[in-house]
Parts: sequence; C-alpha cells; structure tokens
Amino acid sequence: MTVLPSEVNTSTKYIPSASLPYLSWPEGQVRIAFDGDGVLFSDQAERVFQKEGLEGFFEFERKHGHIALPKGPMQAFALKLQKLRQSLRENHKWRVRTFLVTARNDAGNIRVFHTFKEWGLEIDETHFLGGLDKTPFLQSINPAIFFDDSREHIDRAKIYVPSAQVIYGIKNLDTSILTRSISIESKDVKNEHST
Repeated sequence: MTVLPSEVNTSTKYIPSASLPYLSWPEGQVRIAFDGDGVLFSDQAERVFQKEGLEGFFEFERKHGHIALPKGPMQAFALKLQKLRQSLRENHKWRVRTFLVTARNDAGNIRVFHTFKEWGLEIDETHFLGGLDKTPFLQSINPAIFFDDSREHIDRAKIYVPSAQVIYGIKNLDTSILTRSISIESKDVKNEHST
C-alpha cells in the first residue's frame, strides 16, 4: 500500500451536489472512507470487468450474488475499526464512522451487502456511485483518510482529503512497487485531522 498524504484545499468545505455539508459532522469524529474492489474486497470483480466488459461484470455479479466477495487488503483493518467502535461505550460509538465509496452501481450492491453480512462487517454508510467522480462525496464526508486502489481516484481526492493508494491487484500490476509495500510521500498536510 502506498500512503499519499493529501494536499488539502482548506477553502473547499462544501459541495452542493454532495450528500452532506462538511459542517454537519460532529467535532471529534474520525471518518474513514474505503473503496470496495481492490481495497475491502479482492480485485476479482475488476478482473472480470477488464476481461469481459460491463455486461460480463453484471452477469458475473448476478450469478455470484449469493457468494461473498474475496477479502481485500484493507478488510482486516475495517474489522479492527469495528472492534474499536464496539469497545467504546454506547454513547461514544459515533466517534468512529466508516464509509464505502465505490464506483459500483446498484446492480453490484447485492453481493456487497451479502459480503458484509457474511464477514460480520458493519459499514455506516455505503455510496454506490455508478462511475461518478468520488471527489465531491469525499469532500462532503471529509474523512481522516480515504483508501482506493485507483491512482486516478487518489489523484483527484488527495487535493481535498488525506488519501492512500492501496497498491494491490490488476489495476496496479504495472507498478514497480511490490504489492502491499508502503511508500510515503513527504508533504505538509494541514487539516482538522493533523496534529
């Protein structure tokens, strides 16, 4: 995984097209946003999409909707966040909030929800964007960090929110970085999550 601290644009706090204004989040809440395929889940679906196209992907998902997606590199971390949250007293669980922000559309969501149920993983909010730009949604969420396997999504998001590229799977085969290695770019990051 390559961790890329973002270049935060502090003048951009609210995007009218996004789901929730930045100012409405509770102070002191830590929000973590994950992509799905290649991050929480393996890159199985991405491989099918690249080989068989969109219709092939939809058909594959229909046939496999009852089968949980294979685990991705950040699945264990998401489960640890859930355990942390469960260890907090009931009136403090709000302090950690998790999000799935994925390019999948609602045709691929049945398998995602089945997977979460089988894993026992509770994600607070799921956003199936159907290929829309994730950036306005991420600006609205204002996470402490966003994880995605796509360099394109990271490059867009890192201007506004701390973002980490997960070097994993078929999207990252052409990189010279070994899978799951960590490389940190040193940049000054100043936002509400900085110390």
